[in-house]
Amino acid sequence: MKQIYLAAVISSCVGLVGCVKEDQKIKSVESSESFTVQAAKENLVFAKDQYLKLIDHVSNQRHLNLKPACKADPEMVCVPRSEEHDGIYMEQSEKWTNGFFPGVLWKLLSSKAYIDSWQSGQEQKIFTTAKYFQETLYSEAHRNSTHDLGFILYDSFGEALAYDQLDSATRADYLQALETGRATLATRYTDDKGLIRSWDWLPRMKIATLENGEQIIDRYTLSDPWTYPVIIDNMMNLEFLLDSENIRYHEIAFNHAKHTSINHYFYDEADEQQTYPLSYHVFDYGSFKPGNWQGVGNVSAWARGQGWSLYGYVTVVEAMAKSNVDLTDYPDFNAHLQRLFGSIEHLLADDPIPHWDFFATRDNAYQYAENISEQTTVFSGILGLCDRLIEDHVKPYVGYRPMTLPASMLSDESIDRLQGKVSWYGEPVLQGDSLVPCGREPYAQSHAKIPRDTSAAAIYAAALYRYATFTGNPQEQQKYAALADRIMAELTENYRTDRAKNGRPHSVDFGFVLAEATGDMGNGGEIDTPIVYGDFYFIEANIRKIEFEQSIN
Repeated sequence: MKQIYLAAVISSCVGLVGCVKEDQKIKSVESSESFTVQAAKENLVFAKDQYLKLIDHVSNQRHLNLKPACKADPEMVCVPRSEEHDGIYMEQSEKWTNGFFPGVLWKLLSSKAYIDSWQSGQEQKIFTTAKYFQETLYSEAHRNSTHDLGFILYDSFGEALAYDQLDSATRADYLQALETGRATLATRYTDDKGLIRSWDWLPRMKIATLENGEQIIDRYTLSDPWTYPVIIDNMMNLEFLLDSENIRYHEIAFNHAKHTSINHYFYDEADEQQTYPLSYHVFDYGSFKPGNWQGVGNVSAWARGQGWSLYGYVTVVEAMAKSNVDLTDYPDFNAHLQRLFGSIEHLLADDPIPHWDFFATRDNAYQYAENISEQTTVFSGILGLCDRLIEDHVKPYVGYRPMTLPASMLSDESIDRLQGKVSWYGEPVLQGDSLVPCGREPYAQSHAKIPRDTSAAAIYAAALYRYATFTGNPQEQQKYAALADRIMAELTENYRTDRAKNGRPHSVDFGFVLAEATGDMGNGGEIDTPIVYGDFYFIEANIRKIEFEQSIN
């Protein structure tokens, strides 16, 4: 089995993957804090009450921060996504996150037996809201321009099917939407590649310029863009195909998992024994090069990407026992999953809640950020992230500083467009053969907090409980559940919006559940803030904790 190994221009290493000395003992999950069924039930009560609060704000148009498209089109139904600019950020239609809000509501409804303190009218209010937002997603089942149909459809229509009060006509409609969506998703698969293509769009670099005294942000194309990009997030869409009787869909999913397991992983340069596989965010099957659109750099460990990787292979391993596909010629997916578990366990040895990228706190993190080796897809979003594009307190990584990049990374068309333009920092963007998007002066010292990503932690926990529930191996069951308990104990105690010491002050008032998630650092979006999919997986993890304990008692 081919494994990609890239030594990322750095020889030093500070305390994470592959950097633990042999005589240094890793904290055992056996000694982790206890997380009980009662704590899980209390979290679900809190989540129910919070989302009723959020529903009320949205219904009465309070504290809303609307996407420009939502303002421009009053007929568009926009969806709560996160907290941004001291308000509830409402996302426009056709975005990958839009299934999570109704998905959260369906999760709460389907787990109502685990939730105490239901008051008159609350279940009906959540149901009415879930169904209203669900109606807006029918058209997505036909949208063949995205691979995210699992997130959009399966995490909403699919979640609704677990609610026992869903009437038969609505259930039939939802099942049909799911089947239509599967057929649409399958069109993005090609037999010659053996994978579902993730994106049709080409990567562009965000550059901020001054034009006629006005601050402008525009995007510029690259000289060597990807041609068949597949991102690790796509592993999360395979369950959508696998939850079907169609054998062709199973073959597509297993083929995708096969090529992903072969090509999307690397090892930290200090991990000489190649024990802990780390996932790239993106692999271009055109140039056959890996990289990270998200993450500190092209060779780094984006925290949520490791979650998509782990959870995706949990669903694949679970499906293996139920599928009629001959798996003889496929990799040992379970062995791969066990290696991924080892990586997550190792990465979380010192803290169960990761920073947004596991490499961000290394002393030489800036070297990972600035690495544009020709062995990779060259571009990562962090290259154009100037300090004025993010909040004053946010520090993306240790050593954060303005970058001087080769102008040749941009297309000729982009270079022509940038001729004579000045950055927000009052300097030419093009300086000889160099691209200087953020000036040359050091950034302000106020950039001090390297954000964590609680959404990644919640994804880990949900995946770990899920595997622990269906595995027949008692040792693996105990290990997976113990690590999940450790994560959930920390999230519950220190990262709920009513308890977070370093969260945003109004998050609990707006109705969010989990503080300090990080969405898209490279684009300066949703950093150190509640995000709806973080709540989605946190709620799921609590439900799976309860079901796991029931399965062993």
